[in-house]
Amino acid sequence: MAAGLRRLRLGTLLATVGAVLLHCRWVLLNGASVPYRLWTVLVGAFPPFLWTFLFKQAKHIPSDIRPPIHIDLLPRLNRLLLAPAGILLVTLSLLPLARVVYYWSDGDKKGEERGRGRAYAASILAFPTLLWLSAKLGEAEVSNHLDLLAFGSYGALHFASPIIAGWWIWGFGSQGAACAFGWTLGAQNLAGLATHLVFPNAAPWFYDVYGIDAAQPDYSYPGNPAGLIRVDSILGTHIYTKAFGHGPVVFGAIPSLHAATSICCGLFVTRYSRGYRGLSFMLVYCFWMFWSTQYLHHHFAIDLLCGTFYSLLSFTLFERTRLRALDRRHYSLGLTNGYERLFYARRDGENWDEYGERMLRRLGGEGEEGKEGALALSRSSSGGSVGRVPVNRPVGYEAVPEAAEEEGTTVFASRDGDEDEEADDRPRYGSPSRYATPNRSFASLA
Repeated sequence: MAAGLRRLRLGTLLATVGAVLLHCRWVLLNGASVPYRLWTVLVGAFPPFLWTFLFKQAKHIPSDIRPPIHIDLLPRLNRLLLAPAGILLVTLSLLPLARVVYYWSDGDKKGEERGRGRAYAASILAFPTLLWLSAKLGEAEVSNHLDLLAFGSYGALHFASPIIAGWWIWGFGSQGAACAFGWTLGAQNLAGLATHLVFPNAAPWFYDVYGIDAAQPDYSYPGNPAGLIRVDSILGTHIYTKAFGHGPVVFGAIPSLHAATSICCGLFVTRYSRGYRGLSFMLVYCFWMFWSTQYLHHHFAIDLLCGTFYSLLSFTLFERTRLRALDRRHYSLGLTNGYERLFYARRDGENWDEYGERMLRRLGGEGEEGKEGALALSRSSSGGSVGRVPVNRPVGYEAVPEAAEEEGTTVFASRDGDEDEEADDRPRYGSPSRYATPNRSFASLA
C-alpha cells in the first residue's frame, strides 16, 4: 500500500513537472519554431557579442599607430564639473531636454491620459545634483562594508544586469523590445569602445599608483583593479587582480560603460513599467553604480556624465526608430508578453485592456472612433484585442494586416464588431487547452 502511494505521488510529481516544462516551451516559442526562436535570440545578442569580441582584440592594435594617452585632461574637467558653477551650468543645459521629454511623455495631459512626463523631467533636472552627491559620497573612508557594497554593483550586477534586464523586458515589454534592447546596448558599447581607442585617458587609479606628476605613460602599462583589489583580499580570491591586470583597454576611462549600461537597463525598465516603480529602480540602481565607480577609483564623475550621454543617444535612436513601431504593433494586434503567457496562458489577440487602449491613443494618434484612418478603440465582447481591418469590409479580427480594397486606408476595429456589448470577464487561464500551441499566422522577434 505504501509503495503504491509512493509510486502515485512520484507519478503525479513527474506529470506536474512535465506539464510545467511543456507550458514553458509554449511560452518561450510563442508559436514559432525552435530554430526561428534561437535565431531571434542570436540577432538580439549579436551587438553585445560583437563588442565583447572587439574589446578582447584591442590589445593586438600596434602601439605605434595608437594616439597619445591623456593624463591631465580628465582631472581638470572633473574639478570644473563638480564645482557649483559647473553643476548649475549642466542643470541649465538640461532644461531643453527636460521640456522635450515632458511633452513626449504626456506630462501636460490631464486625468488618465497624463503620462509620467513630470517625473521624468524632474529626474533629468536632478541628475547633476545626484552626480555631485555620488562623487562626494565616493570620497568616504574605506571600509570592508563599503567595499562589498560597491562590489555588489560594480563587480557583480554590472555583468548580470543586461541578462536580467533582457529577461525582464521579454516578460513585460512589447514583443521585439528585448531584441531592440540588445541592439541599443551593443550600439552604445561599440561607440564607447571606439572612443576609448581614439581618445585614451587615464582613470583615477593611475594617479593613486603613479602619482599626480607621473610621466607620460605608454601602452605597455598594465591595468589595475583599483579598489577591487580590496574585494579580492576580503573574498580570498584573485579574480579582479588578474582580470584588470591583463585588461585589453587600460586607458578607457571616458566614457564609463558601467554608467552607460546601468542607464540603458534603467531606461528600458522604466519604459515598460507601470506607475513609477521602474523610475524608482533606475534612480536607485544608477546612483548605486555611479557611487561605486567613484568609490573604487575606476572613473571620474565626468566619465559617468559622458557614459550617460552615450546611453541616452543610443536609446533615443532606437526608441524613435524601432520601439515605437513595436509598441503600436503590440497593442493594436493584441500581442502578449512573456509574463501574460507564463502566468495567465494568454494567447496573442487576448492582450486588450484599458492600459492598451491608452497606449494606442498615445502611440497611434488622437483619431475619433469610426473615422477612416483613425483608431477605433472599442473593446471586443470576447475581451480580446483589436485587429486591423479594411474600411467598408465586414468587421472581423485579422491576425495580419491586409491592404484596403480601393482607398488603401485602414482602421482598427473590434473582433466581432459589437461595440456596445459588455466585455467578457471570464478568466483566461486554467482551460483544458492551456498547453496547446497557439494558432498564429506570424511570430515576431521576442
